[in-house]
Amino acid sequence: MASDLSPAEQVMALTAPMLNQKLFVMLRTTVRPELMTDELLAAHLRWMVAQEARGAIFASGPFVVPGKARGMAGGMTIVRAVDEHEATAIIDTDPFIANGAVEYELRTWMLMEGGFRLNINYSTGQFQLG
Repeated sequence: MASDLSPAEQVMALTAPMLNQKLFVMLRTTVRPELMTDELLAAHLRWMVAQEARGAIFASGPFVVPGKARGMAGGMTIVRAVDEHEATAIIDTDPFIANGAVEYELRTWMLMEGGFRLNINYSTGQFQLG
């Protein structure tokens, strides 16, 4: 019974079945807004789509701040990588980073809880993610 376990044993029992997936979080800060041109944004988006296609990107997007243009408040990208060295190697090829428009802080993150829902309607071929 859970009540017979010490608090440390309860924590171990509760976390054992969790995902425990190590990922890397890049917190982006825009440091040179004058470099954030449509051309650079397009290059960044092409890079992001390519990284997503190869499985390196778990999730990504800009922070939204009223009164600021998209991307000017920085953003966050969650990277799939073996270790911090690989994550840095991936991130440093982002045109935002390579061109000096954005700096970042990299943090290791352990995905434990959460989920997503996927509804597929076989008769219509439609799907809903949410």
